[in-house]
Amino acid sequence: MATATTQSGAGRNKNGVSPGRLDRSIDFIPNGDFDDTLESDFDDIDFELYAVEEQTPGSLAPNRVEASLLAPLQESRLLTFEGEQLLFKQLNFLRFRASAIRAGLNPKRPSGKKLKEMHRLLSEVDKVREELAKANLRLVVSVAGKVSISRDEFDEFVAEGNGILLYAIDKFDYSRGFRFSTYLTHAVQRHLYRVIDRRRKRAQREHACQAEVMAQEPMIETDPSESIEDEIKVAAAVVISKIDDTLDERERVIVRGRFGLDGSGKSLTFRELGEQLGLSKERVRQLLQRSLEKLGEVAKPFESIFASH
Repeated sequence: MATATTQSGAGRNKNGVSPGRLDRSIDFIPNGDFDDTLESDFDDIDFELYAVEEQTPGSLAPNRVEASLLAPLQESRLLTFEGEQLLFKQLNFLRFRASAIRAGLNPKRPSGKKLKEMHRLLSEVDKVREELAKANLRLVVSVAGKVSISRDEFDEFVAEGNGILLYAIDKFDYSRGFRFSTYLTHAVQRHLYRVIDRRRKRAQREHACQAEVMAQEPMIETDPSESIEDEIKVAAAVVISKIDDTLDERERVIVRGRFGLDGSGKSLTFRELGEQLGLSKERVRQLLQRSLEKLGEVAKPFESIFASH
């Protein structure tokens, strides 16, 4: 990654122009053609920038997308490989030019004309970056939809994924000839799995604290029927709390979705779960059976409670 950093003085220069980004590095993926490239070269292309699609962007899982996301999705058009390469090259070329200008600035008395040109280039960078982000927004939504188990979690994961999308655009080395979609999918999945894992560990700590508090509370005489009901509730809560420790990610999604444990209170069909996970109905049924068998092992200490009441 090539960088250029120049430190600016405080305030504005003599022309009243704020140095702005002089104290921040301008990172770019270098290319041997940049020295002989002109901005106008990116205007003359003889190929399609965007792919021809039969399905309209707005038809992507509307039941899983908030209204606030529909407008950007309507503008989300898939890039061709050539179009993707062009935009990433343009993005980094503009940053290369801006970095070169800033490297020649006097940090104490920067030229107003050069500062204006640098900001113009960086403004063009923002436009290209936004175009790349829009073209890949549907992919972020798709990945978030596959790993989320509730509407609130889906919204949160889309927001998290959008942050990773912008980061990935800045770090993607287009010159290696790979599709950005492959790079982005792995980046978003990896980040969301970390979010899920952090949440799981936090829940484990909270459950441990609750169990410790309950163990320290003094015994209180209660009505026998209430005691039986409480025993069942506690036993069920313990089994449910072990879902994260006992099941893998797919199994957790299936169990929570099938029994309405995802916060929605709605039980999903095998077909709905299969569509969410990209699996057949039969495969979802098999995974549910395997999950219940695993949870059966966890429930063994409470068999007498469940059996007698």
